[in-house]
Amino acid sequence: MKPHAIKTVYIVHHSHTDIGYTDLQEQVVALQVDYIRSALRLMQDPANADFRWNCETLFCVEEFFKTATPEEQQQFLDLARDGRLGLSANYLNFTDLLDCGVYGRRLAQWRERFAAAGVTLNTAMCADINGISMGQRDAMLDNGIEFLYTNIHCHHGMYPLRKNQTAYFWENAQGKRLLVWNGEHYNLGNVLGVRPNAIPNYMTLDRLGNTAPAADDADALANNLDAYLTECEENGYPYDFILASVSGVFSDNAPPEPLILRTIQAYNARNPEVQIRMVSLQELYAAIAPKLQDSPVYRGDLNDWWANGVGSTPAVVKHYLAARRNLELARRLDPGIDAKDPATVRQAEDALLLYAEHTWGHSASITDPYEGMVPDLDMRKNGYASTAHEAAARLLGRIAREQGDILRYYSNHGTVEVVNPSYAGGKKAVEFYVETLPAGLPDAWVKNEAGEEIPCQVSPHPRGRRITFVEDLEPGQRRRYTYGRREAKVETNNTRQCYVGAERVRDIVNDYDPVTYRLPYGFENPWFRLEYQVGRGLTSLYDKTHGRELLTGEVSAFTPIYEVTPVRPGLTDVYEERRLLGRNIRGQHATQTPAQLQRVVCEQHGAVFTTLRLVYTMPGTIHCDVVLKLYEAMPRIDVTVELGKTLSTDIESVYLPLTLAQPGALWVRKGGREAFRPGVDQLPGTGMEYTMSDDGLALLDGEGGVLLGSPDVPLLYFGQLRHHPIRLCENDPADNRRPVYSWMMNNTWETNFKLDLSGCASYRYTLRLTRQTDPDRALDELHEDLLDPCARIVE
Repeated sequence: MKPHAIKTVYIVHHSHTDIGYTDLQEQVVALQVDYIRSALRLMQDPANADFRWNCETLFCVEEFFKTATPEEQQQFLDLARDGRLGLSANYLNFTDLLDCGVYGRRLAQWRERFAAAGVTLNTAMCADINGISMGQRDAMLDNGIEFLYTNIHCHHGMYPLRKNQTAYFWENAQGKRLLVWNGEHYNLGNVLGVRPNAIPNYMTLDRLGNTAPAADDADALANNLDAYLTECEENGYPYDFILASVSGVFSDNAPPEPLILRTIQAYNARNPEVQIRMVSLQELYAAIAPKLQDSPVYRGDLNDWWANGVGSTPAVVKHYLAARRNLELARRLDPGIDAKDPATVRQAEDALLLYAEHTWGHSASITDPYEGMVPDLDMRKNGYASTAHEAAARLLGRIAREQGDILRYYSNHGTVEVVNPSYAGGKKAVEFYVETLPAGLPDAWVKNEAGEEIPCQVSPHPRGRRITFVEDLEPGQRRRYTYGRREAKVETNNTRQCYVGAERVRDIVNDYDPVTYRLPYGFENPWFRLEYQVGRGLTSLYDKTHGRELLTGEVSAFTPIYEVTPVRPGLTDVYEERRLLGRNIRGQHATQTPAQLQRVVCEQHGAVFTTLRLVYTMPGTIHCDVVLKLYEAMPRIDVTVELGKTLSTDIESVYLPLTLAQPGALWVRKGGREAFRPGVDQLPGTGMEYTMSDDGLALLDGEGGVLLGSPDVPLLYFGQLRHHPIRLCENDPADNRRPVYSWMMNNTWETNFKLDLSGCASYRYTLRLTRQTDPDRALDELHEDLLDPCARIVE
């Protein structure tokens, strides 16, 4: 090996944790537990004094401690305290679906447990995944984590800063900093031959080419390392050390491998100029941190290129998000619920964490969806969301019973207790239902505690009749209302007014009924003026509060769009067509088809709200309706998109345009912390094509703006719907003004995300006008607005 400025290569031996992908989830867990046991046995042997093992995720440690003997637990803690066994504060490799509050609490528990044993937990590593939210970062900082080692996989993604193998400080809004090593792929050590390779693969060929045969494994490692270090130094690499992660085999969920140490020892004996050292994360941090104190400081989001994966199971993600909100709701309705029912709370949190893990499905989900393991892993994954939903529902049910719910919803008169769980006050839509036929409750009245009747509206409910009213509620306020049956008004035509003909069609311009004749073309309430046209869709959405038209763009907001990139038989297959996408999410031959409006039906028009059903046709669906609900007493529109999606093996996406003619900035939030502007407030060189959001987005200028809630669909896409060269983030404010879409579903990935988008489901959105100009407060307002009042019949 020739002389190099790099003198030390630090090797991090680990097993990349994929809960699934290679095998059933429970089998993977069992393997990972066994790997920790195997590593402990290896390190008991004096011949392996220099062997190191790093636990990539705390979840695997947690599972180990559940079954470990007291002796095994003590051995683990002793090795961790001595720095031979590496600890990572990354509980699992997550998507941005992660509830960072749950993660922060779990991290605090383990930090306390380790501290009691004299072990300091201040390091973390993540592998494979392409991004971490600022909320997850802050949960680490809140719990004393100082160093994060990232190993980003550039498959349909890319590392930040436009270069890897470099360091930076990631600073939050409070000025706390996390030292980050922006590393290479988590199998770089396997590529180099730290774990000898018997068979070349695409990674070895891409990085090393067709290398000449070597005398033995140590010489092969020397040759490969010499080429790699030369490339780094020729490209301006500034440090006298470099990092590489290695797995026991060239795969995920790989075991510890003593051959790695033997290969390193053989190499070191022959190459004193550049030494290789196996390290734990604690040892790595101690060795390199002093040399990195002048690293650049960055703020903003480390956006996830793999966020699109959650769009492959849209209905289940909706189920998961409801579970996450319901757990938050349970804690707000009863702050003592953690102490009252710790087992159910723990069950909900465990399932939320497992569903937010990045793996999703088996590696053959696209290429062989008929393989039995594929649906098995899919059902297991869906089961995490279902378990979380069930546990949260149990908590809410317990709270409801304790707070007086009579669990009998059959009476046409009674008393309803309403609780506002929101930290924000103001006008709230209150809904409850009665299990009765329409004839049993044709109409109703609602009175407040002072006996004053307030406007309400009766509408259909799957179990009977729904009663809706709007009230001003303070944060956390509880109020009681009585309700009762009222006979429906007898509807007759006024024969003395010119507004309706003998065929009962109301299409004459008049002042007696100024609403009905306009309904085929538009609707107006105190807040909005809405216009639409069959064949064209929505043509106007006028904000009467700010005096401006909101619709803009080629396709109007809330008009679904179907996109397809066909697989080309003889040229590509389901795998190859998707591989060729790179960082695009569509092929060059993709087509986009906006839904076509066929008719508009006014389903309800009353004192509280008006409901309009826009009936569309759209390729890829058997049903495509958009339901708009406009309230008389508050500046809010509820939007529900109903889709009956068909099955296809082509690359498909469904979008809902959210672009509005709003002159200000677009803000989102991930992980419940800082508001940020996509395309601007990101680490340089990160992806800005799409992102996830906790609740939706805020469009704000100096007068306020619009809050667009998206409680069921977390993905947002930015820019034109076309194949294009990928620009990385340059922190340019112009990139915050691109068209924005809710990315409702997709099957763009070629391995472990789901192919089948078919099924029937509805997805909710809200549009509310706001006077708030501060982005954090506006997004707080949006979050609170999505927590509806809880109404339960108590008498």
